[in-house]
Amino acid sequence: MSEQSPKTLSLYPIDYPFETLSSRIRSTPPKLKLDPDFQRKYKWDNAGWERASKFIESCLMRIPLPACYFAENDDGSHIVIDGVQRLTTIEKFFKDEFRLEGMTAFKELEGKTFSELGALKSELESTTIRCIILRKENPKELIQEIFSRLNQGAVKLSDQEIRHAIYPGNLDVLLNKLALNPIVQSFGKKEKNSLEDQELVLRFFALQDDFTKYGDRLLKFLDGYMRTNQNMPLKEIKRLEHLFNESMDKCIAIFGETAFMDTNKGKPRQSIVYYDLLMHSFSVKKKKMLLRNKSKIIESFKKLCNTDNFQKTLSGGTQNKSSIIRRRDLWEKILRSRLGKQHVA
Repeated sequence: MSEQSPKTLSLYPIDYPFETLSSRIRSTPPKLKLDPDFQRKYKWDNAGWERASKFIESCLMRIPLPACYFAENDDGSHIVIDGVQRLTTIEKFFKDEFRLEGMTAFKELEGKTFSELGALKSELESTTIRCIILRKENPKELIQEIFSRLNQGAVKLSDQEIRHAIYPGNLDVLLNKLALNPIVQSFGKKEKNSLEDQELVLRFFALQDDFTKYGDRLLKFLDGYMRTNQNMPLKEIKRLEHLFNESMDKCIAIFGETAFMDTNKGKPRQSIVYYDLLMHSFSVKKKKMLLRNKSKIIESFKKLCNTDNFQKTLSGGTQNKSSIIRRRDLWEKILRSRLGKQHVA
């Protein structure tokens, strides 16, 4: 048997009745996973339940439905890659969580819940939808690529939400835990709903890793780190947890409320560029040395942010490998000039 091309998916189609899908979602443990992080992105109830109701009405009318895509886990369960909105709508309706509204073909059902449909209940339960199952032997990176390609709808998942779905394991658990850090949660001070906090933590770990693997695309670099370290040994997880907390503590000890900000500006804001730079730099420096030279370090950082060479790394392609390395080199050079031998103490 010839080896399967890594560009070709191994899959199979199956027509599942809604009743079966619902029972798979509700089973313990779930055989069909509607990830909680995806659930909160449910948008079909934004302006009432008309859109969800139209979908239910379309099902009753036997209008052909777009296929759903599932990825098979090692234990045989499935996670939903595409179709979360439809399946969540079905499950919510089966649980009487909304009443039908805006009905046109089935006007007599206006205002009714699922339990009030009478004979049409079984009609809806037996409605089938084509489900495409991506087999577990597919390479994880290929599943992730398909996930991204299918994820082009109105409720687009973030890159980190896709990683969270495709690469569950010890590392993902650690990211979720460290994302609860108050500094991480308040970073950027904007509304977050796409696992931005988890990705912020992931950036720190990935950018500590072998930088020769960086191919000038941060997205792919983060994907690769998550894929490679999905089931990292618990001993290494503990080491990374300590490293992150210690590095964050050092940054706050030196810069306080202005951590990860360019205070030369009139209205300084936290920047992910400064976060990457300082967390990486302080991770290998002793806290006692940093505290002993606190004022010098603060002035050094202000000087760095004012240099033309540093500013050039912030204009376009900020996540390019060359820009990241250039910022690190400029920062360490300034520290060496200000701190001398203490720089490595």
